[in-house]
Amino acid sequence: MSIESDNAKEEIKEIVEKCFKCGFCKKLCPVLKVVREEQSSPRGKAIILDSGYVDKFIYECTLCKACEEKCPLNLKLCDSFIKARQILVRQKKELSENKEMIKNLDKTGNIFGIKD
Repeated sequence: MSIESDNAKEEIKEIVEKCFKCGFCKKLCPVLKVVREEQSSPRGKAIILDSGYVDKFIYECTLCKACEEKCPLNLKLCDSFIKARQILVRQKKELSENKEMIKNLDKTGNIFGIKD
């Protein structure tokens, strides 16, 4: 693993280890409302990230920051999710959909690949 990834893991740990798993973040999470699995909730992701595990589950987040609105500790969970995504990109484990969006953005200036 690279120094950048190690640093990102440390930064993630600094955020998620403060979470005391109250569950207030779950109420507004749009992903949890659809998927209905604890690992898809902000709390579930925080628990998994706190254990040091980073995988593609982290892409199951819209980064809407609704979880941060209800957090009594004002944790910036979305920052930890973004850092986890950066680790996956460095490890070449990003989603194929993300690769396609980036390619489209480079080619046409928009993520859909539509030329004006």
